[in-house]
Amino acid sequence: MTHFGQNSGSERHSSGFPSRIAFIEPSTTVDSDIITHVKASPVQLDANATSEEAFVAIIGACLRHADANRPAVLRGQVEGIHQMRVAFRRLRSGLKIFRPLIPREASADVVEDIRWLNGVLGPARDWDVFLEEGMPPLLERFPRKRGLILFRVKAETLRQTHHRTLREALAEPRYPLLLQRCADWLVRRPWRDGASDKQWRRLGKPVSEFANPLLERDHRRVVRQGKAFADLSAEERHALRIRIKELRYAQDFFASLYPVAAVRVYLTAVARLQDCLGVMNDIAVTRRLLDEAGLKSISAARQVIEGWYGCRLDVHEDLFAEIWRRFMACGRPWKA
Repeated sequence: MTHFGQNSGSERHSSGFPSRIAFIEPSTTVDSDIITHVKASPVQLDANATSEEAFVAIIGACLRHADANRPAVLRGQVEGIHQMRVAFRRLRSGLKIFRPLIPREASADVVEDIRWLNGVLGPARDWDVFLEEGMPPLLERFPRKRGLILFRVKAETLRQTHHRTLREALAEPRYPLLLQRCADWLVRRPWRDGASDKQWRRLGKPVSEFANPLLERDHRRVVRQGKAFADLSAEERHALRIRIKELRYAQDFFASLYPVAAVRVYLTAVARLQDCLGVMNDIAVTRRLLDEAGLKSISAARQVIEGWYGCRLDVHEDLFAEIWRRFMACGRPWKA
């Protein structure tokens, strides 16, 4: 295993990786009869892997996950869009998790590329969620409300517009260039340039020495905020949801380092917390979508939709205490 602190200057810039990474090969060879979405594969980290090796493995896995869903997205499959958005969110979270080792400046170009793609992925996915999950129970409850039926037609038109914009973005040269730049970035490892001996030693330490304190810190931050849930403002609850999501991604990235059963229980509890708080975020997103559709606050359809989501919010606020209790009862895998 490489001991970074002992390398010469020329050795420091040798990544040990091929000049081109296989996971960014175009996805156009997929059998058109079996195109479907692809979920993230578990990241398998060797217990003796360095923190830098873990970073490369995690970001590479996110890239593979994203591009594996390109055929499904081009087919307009809702879950394909979902999985591609998840992949790029995980990638962005991975960059943030490793920021103590890989400085923000080193990943600035990668982040900018992701921001561009998320700008077209986000609206497409938001309309999918609203139309696939939000509207059906409303229409089931109010099947004859003409305003809702008419709005559903307009919303579908907007969704298809965003889907088309997303497909056009993936057909641009910028998308394969994005993947290639990310892959080349992992190969070149430019974060090594100008790194001090201390930074080199941190990159070369076992990943568990990085993951354990990071997970403990993130867990404690969630606990500190979550205990005061009843007193949190809407903005503070949104911030808590983001922290919970980041904790979930981090534990998922490092899952292979810890006992399987403990990880499964912990991730389930964290996911339930995230889903519960996600309902609160759904309300904010829904209001933005209604504005985009030009649905005025005085319209009956808007009042029904916002009232429905308000009731969902009340229900999930009541559920939060029990979901939180179960989360607090979980053992922490990194302490098992």
